[in-house]
Amino acid sequence: MSRFIFVAAGAVVVLAGLQWGVPKWAAGQIASQIARRDGGVKPNVEVAALPFWILAQGQFQDLYVKASGMHVGGVKFSQAVVNWQNGQLSLSALANNKLVVEKKGQVKAHIIFDNAALSAFLAQRGIVQNPSVSLTPGVMTIHGRLSLGQLNVPLNAKGTLSVSSDKKAILFHPTAFDGIQVPLLTDLEIFQIDSLNLPLPMVIHSVTIKQNQLTVEANTP
Repeated sequence: MSRFIFVAAGAVVVLAGLQWGVPKWAAGQIASQIARRDGGVKPNVEVAALPFWILAQGQFQDLYVKASGMHVGGVKFSQAVVNWQNGQLSLSALANNKLVVEKKGQVKAHIIFDNAALSAFLAQRGIVQNPSVSLTPGVMTIHGRLSLGQLNVPLNAKGTLSVSSDKKAILFHPTAFDGIQVPLLTDLEIFQIDSLNLPLPMVIHSVTIKQNQLTVEANTP
């Protein structure tokens, strides 16, 4: 009996070590894959899988990713925090540097742009030429040049942001040009979430402008 208890206790210790070590190893592998796709930024990754052997099928209960300066779909975020619950990945695809989702689960993303990151994003999209963005609570100001047909005109506009009716885009609604209160009926689309080519469909839940910071909350529909 004492020998059985000793063996059982040893098995519990081994399983406990594996339950801690295997998800930690998997998190390291995922972080390395993200860094490879991202151009070198290695995020903090945590994986919760109970029991640990479900990871052999690519399953997990909770996947947490946090990174600064991350690139997704060519877009740089100041900070991104992603929580993915009850999902499943293809391990064979992951081994070939591909991200294939076999079970969607639920994903929530918290994304932050600072002034510089948002300016670079607008420049990349080609919406505004030589853009410079400043953010104050509730208000976004864009300086640059705007193409209107054959015209290329200076742009100095203040406005607010909102989420489109299909929850796929962020819209800039100008309320003042060069300090003159001249609201327009036309909104300018400054961000389209589908342009990121994410492995899962996502919708934008909310957008908030703080001091020098734009926060976007998104999730799976």
